[in-house]
Amino acid sequence: MTIKDVEKLVGITKANIRYYENEGLISPKRNDTNNYRDYSEQDVEQLERIKVLRVLGVPISDIRELKDEKVTLDHVMANRLKLLEEEEKDLEAIKRVCENLRQCHLPLDSLSASVLEEDEASWGEQLAKVIKEDITKEILSPKQFNKNLTLMLSWGYLLCAIVSFIFGNWMLSYSGDAFNPEDLVGSIGLSQQWAPFAITFDSVFIIPLFLSVVCYVVMYFSANTKVQAVIFHICALNLSPLLAAVYIITTTFIRIDGNFRNSSVNGAHLGAFWLMITAYVIVLFLLTRTWRCFFSKARYVVITAVIYTAVMTLLGGTLSGLWTASFIGFFLFTMFIGLNWFHAYQNSKGRSRYYAITESCRIMNLFGTAFDMKGKTAPPFVQR
Repeated sequence: MTIKDVEKLVGITKANIRYYENEGLISPKRNDTNNYRDYSEQDVEQLERIKVLRVLGVPISDIRELKDEKVTLDHVMANRLKLLEEEEKDLEAIKRVCENLRQCHLPLDSLSASVLEEDEASWGEQLAKVIKEDITKEILSPKQFNKNLTLMLSWGYLLCAIVSFIFGNWMLSYSGDAFNPEDLVGSIGLSQQWAPFAITFDSVFIIPLFLSVVCYVVMYFSANTKVQAVIFHICALNLSPLLAAVYIITTTFIRIDGNFRNSSVNGAHLGAFWLMITAYVIVLFLLTRTWRCFFSKARYVVITAVIYTAVMTLLGGTLSGLWTASFIGFFLFTMFIGLNWFHAYQNSKGRSRYYAITESCRIMNLFGTAFDMKGKTAPPFVQR
């Protein structure tokens, strides 16, 4: 049966069904004819069990262990009852304080932390829990998600433009062969030992690429919003050097004319490109505000990317003569941003602000966005 049939039978959304599949709780087979998922009666029965366990508050990790027969249902229920007893004690304490406050008829101005002094340690734990939840469980509407993503991506690409205007000419100044070690070292007259840290292709490409991989690994294992914000900025600062390196590699393989690289793209061109990409992000946001079903179909995103590429290629080609570079750059980045945004939006329902942050990091990191975030940034760690 199809996912729509399962959705009607079990009473949970497609997003939940796919999420449980990603978590390894169900394993539907593929139809040999069309490669679509073909859900069996066993899958439906498993989803029914998952639904009951989730209603009872059993975490995904425990359900996975139940499925793998690592624990028994009695063991899971015993752990759940223990947690419920602890929660019940906390609720009783909260109830007691609320009743006292109501009986005293205190005005808001007189409210202070002294009302919590009865069990300071317990209240400290409760405060830490609430503060953490306030950060990670602020659920965004799709409209709010788009707004958060727009603000972060716009800021990131604006940083790319600033880096390009300041350092663009330096990043594009390498004139040797990107794949010739002698050119890498000989062009600056330094020893091999210092080449990666000098003004060489290594400086523009190898180090930023290494940082991108490191950022992805940290992003995979971190659920801290401050860490994610730092990663986002590092990835944004890395984009301009990486784009310059890709241009150098491309012109190494494709030599349109002898002076193509040196006489074409410069720092101002790179900066203008990132400004136009920032404008594209704003265009996508405005389209979502005026056309609610914009992200309902991937083809809408593709058509928008093609139209924007055509307009910007015409503008860039006319002003700078860089027809080929403009077309390739705008087409790749508009498709890249648009389709990743589409994918993120499709899964944004009921997600927190933290989800918007991690998706911004993924889109800003050309390496990380090719992979699903199944580490600590996965939804169960966000929506506790």
